[in-house]
Amino acid sequence: MKIPGFILFFLLPSMISVAQIERKPSPSKQADSALSQPGNSMNNRKDLLKDLDLTREQKIKLKEIRQANMAKKEAIENNSQLSEEEKKKQFRELQKEQAKNVQAILTDEQKEKFKAKRQEMMQENN
Repeated sequence: MKIPGFILFFLLPSMISVAQIERKPSPSKQADSALSQPGNSMNNRKDLLKDLDLTREQKIKLKEIRQANMAKKEAIENNSQLSEEEKKKQFRELQKEQAKNVQAILTDEQKEKFKAKRQEMMQENN
C-alpha cells in the first residue's frame, strides 16, 4: 500500500504541471496570416503575375531575371567599400535594370495590364 501511494504522490504533481503548459501559436501560422494581409507585397506580386497570364517561357525568363538580380543585390549589400549612399544608388539602378528586363519579355497587352495593375496597387498603398 505504501509503494502505490508513494508513486501517486510523485506522479500527481508532474501531471498537474504538464496540464498547465501554455501553448503558443506556431510561427508558421503567424507567417501565413501575415502573407494574407492586403498590403503584403509578396501577395500583390503573385496576383499581378496571375493577372498577366504569362507563358511558360516568360515565367522561366522572369525567374532568371529575379535570380540574377538577387545575386547582384547580395553583392552590393556585401560590398564593404561602398557607402550607404552609394549602395542606395546602385539598388535604384538595379531596380531600373530589372524593370527594363521584365518589360522586354512582356507583350504589349501584358505591358498595359502591368501598368494598370501597378497604378492600382500604388493607389491602395497611399
